[in-house]
Amino acid sequence: MIRSSEWSASPCGSAEALRIVKSRLNDSMAHPNLFILARGDACPACTALGDLLREDLARRFPVAAFEMTLSEPDGADPMSYLCIAIDSSQPETVRDAIKERLWRTRQGAPSSATLTDILRGRHEKPVREFRLEEYGLFVPCRTRRFADIRTHSFPHSPAYYRYRLALARTDCLPGPMADYLHTLFTNCPNHLFSQPVCRASRVRRGGLGIEVLLRRVKRHDIIALAGKSCGFSQVSSRHENLQKFFLEHDPNTIACEVPVWMEAWEIEDYPRLLRTRETLTGHIDVLRHENDGLLGVWDYKPHAAAERDAHVQVFLYALMLALRTGLPLTRFLAGYFDENDAYIFDPSQVRLTRES
Repeated sequence: MIRSSEWSASPCGSAEALRIVKSRLNDSMAHPNLFILARGDACPACTALGDLLREDLARRFPVAAFEMTLSEPDGADPMSYLCIAIDSSQPETVRDAIKERLWRTRQGAPSSATLTDILRGRHEKPVREFRLEEYGLFVPCRTRRFADIRTHSFPHSPAYYRYRLALARTDCLPGPMADYLHTLFTNCPNHLFSQPVCRASRVRRGGLGIEVLLRRVKRHDIIALAGKSCGFSQVSSRHENLQKFFLEHDPNTIACEVPVWMEAWEIEDYPRLLRTRETLTGHIDVLRHENDGLLGVWDYKPHAAAERDAHVQVFLYALMLALRTGLPLTRFLAGYFDENDAYIFDPSQVRLTRES
């Protein structure tokens, strides 16, 4: 594999690659984005993958490919690389196209864990999370600077979802959770949200077959924050105004509109529980540090007292986040809220009415 972490800190890294590519392109590309993979005997699998990727990208973008030999920063022998240059003024669209093609190369056997196993804390991830940097180095045609709260708009059908992360507040999170939240900016599989999906917000309690010990509370930090956010109107959406207010005024709020997903092969009884094999997807409204050390998975419901199935949606959010990070459900609190009420439960104590 390409030594991308070394390249990033090395003058022999992406800067050298850019210089070589620009000299070869002779200004024939207005917006060159680069994807660089190891080549030759050092990585035969990368060689084959690079050829497939180049062919796939060429169907969607103007593409040029170059063989390069670059020096390694540790003094090791120079290595051969394939550099694919993709002409596009939208680097995130290019990155998504690369991820979609590489996603198909993942290796993983179907999980033998059932939902009951996960609820009881008996679960191991069947495959590592996807990391683009493990395949090669992506160099966008332009880069952005980020404020303390980093924002990224995901084109997840049927709308754009603005994911926001308070970067410094991840420092005290468990490592897998912090890693997940940071890598969503570059490694979220956006194609999974664009194909036919099962949206968590549309799953009903009768369909999933669960019982939740739901507790209504009238005094909670999140209720007070929701009330204070009513006068905050930077954008047109009430949901987004609330999320921005939480991030800017509540030091316990970590992130908003957090993408989560789960594929059918990740739980053995997935098709029976959800009655589909489509990927389950969702976006967590608010992720917070709670006073008892738990991570709060929250959904804002403008008329919380009238909700009948919101607990199912939030349970699925917590389940997907547990699967993505490998953390047990005992580390989470789940709930939904408005300006008057909050309804909370322990997702690890959910009971199945149709046993796995």
